[in-house]
Amino acid sequence: MQAIKNFFGMIMAMIYKTISGTGTEPEMISYFAITILIITVLFKLLTIPVTLSSIRTQKINEKMGPEMKEIQKKYKNDPQTQQRKLAELHQKYGFNPLAGCLPMIIQMVLIIALFGVMREPEHYMFGGQNIDHIAKNFFWIKDLSNPDPYWFGLPLINGISQFLFASMTMPKAKPDEDNPAAGMGSTMRYMMPIMIFIFARQYTAGLALYWAFSNMIELLIRTVIKISNQDDDVVIQKG
Repeated sequence: MQAIKNFFGMIMAMIYKTISGTGTEPEMISYFAITILIITVLFKLLTIPVTLSSIRTQKINEKMGPEMKEIQKKYKNDPQTQQRKLAELHQKYGFNPLAGCLPMIIQMVLIIALFGVMREPEHYMFGGQNIDHIAKNFFWIKDLSNPDPYWFGLPLINGISQFLFASMTMPKAKPDEDNPAAGMGSTMRYMMPIMIFIFARQYTAGLALYWAFSNMIELLIRTVIKISNQDDDVVIQKG
């Protein structure tokens, strides 16, 4: 993780140095804030293949959903056969249950790394120099290294964007007797925004800015893909 923090800090330092030499710093949004926005865009562009993989997994899961439910109902009293049939179904569709976790794992790794950079930007970005003279404001936020002072600012934006993201990516299913775990996606669709809201209230606003902007870009990318019907092209055909 330390290596990722150092890499994050190095890239952000390069971006900051580049844009700070372009002219007068905007009054409402600091170069520090612009650096966070730029690196967010860069990482979202680099992880587009992960987004496509996530869409592919979601589409496959939707296609095999009815067959999966039928197997679970038919073999509910025979767990061993049920697991074997489900494994065969996954193989039939080329479905990897772990693939859906990859985007979240990557996101969390980046968040943890950026959290370290935001806590000590003077260490990771500026080589230990004192940065009290550097502007770190973002519109209503005076210092992005501190939490947003308003719950209806970045915390609320994070909660809403997380809810929209979860609604777009998580299955809409209700629990039933044969498959109690089927409604887990519905529960997480409401729990995750609340957790992210609380998280954004407590930790640095720079981290909250990254998370909110990252969600917005992800929503935009997925919407564009959906409108252009490119998501149908990334689904692997049945084997």
